[in-house]
Amino acid sequence: MRHIIFSALAAVLLIPAAAQAASPPQIIACHGCSESRARLTAESQVPRSWGPGVYDVYVVDASGGKLRRYRVTSEFEGRLWEKYAMPRTPASNYQTWFKQGYSEWLYARNAAKPGIVLGSDIPVRSAEQVIGSAFNQMVVSEQINRSIPARIGSLFGAALSMFRTIFTDSIFIEVGFADGSTARFILDRIDSLSSGHMFVYVYEPGSARDSDGNAIPDSAAAYDPYEGVFSSEYNLDLFLRRSRMYDADFFDPLNNLELLPAHFVCAWGDGGQIKCWRH
Repeated sequence: MRHIIFSALAAVLLIPAAAQAASPPQIIACHGCSESRARLTAESQVPRSWGPGVYDVYVVDASGGKLRRYRVTSEFEGRLWEKYAMPRTPASNYQTWFKQGYSEWLYARNAAKPGIVLGSDIPVRSAEQVIGSAFNQMVVSEQINRSIPARIGSLFGAALSMFRTIFTDSIFIEVGFADGSTARFILDRIDSLSSGHMFVYVYEPGSARDSDGNAIPDSAAAYDPYEGVFSSEYNLDLFLRRSRMYDADFFDPLNNLELLPAHFVCAWGDGGQIKCWRH
């Protein structure tokens, strides 16, 4: 009878260890990391609340083209808690998923380098139109996907987690618009669809430029400081209109704001008031 009770108790005590062994490995990004930093990143993924045990952590480095695996041991002695990570060879299935995802990341990154130019048939015709508009950004994102379509089909579980972790290493693409303006978009996330995956790109704040190369102000911070030279009435009107959105105060004793070319300088004044003057 005593032997039966002991065996039952031992089985109960072994349940947490079995659960730890069965739990899926953690997958975390540490792009461009050194070996020591990757090890610390792996250790940071095991919280105290998980209790004593041994845990698998995969550290993804897309920039360096590396997949690292660590076996993180968490130990308790009284109130003391210690954990340490030891490198291990990645399992073959995780290595395969990494190679597939990394190949797709390289393809998307290299394809994005030349940028794209949207035609006049696209309803979003200016970089200004994507500022503050999630809908217009999605229109642009769809056009980017037509130029750089995802090539990997539906993924699930750990394979999908690996894929998404790889793509946390930023991919940028410059988008040109019909009016000659440009803006930079950054890969924000990957949406999973029944037919595969779609890259979702969003506008990078502060990146919009008119056809003269001047920044198109998208926040009050853009004026601290600001300088632009405008060769066309269209670009000058765009600058003046957006500046008035932020209550900019224009100082021009000759009252010749509209003359071209126009060189303007702006800065924050007392109390955060934006001051602009013709240079």
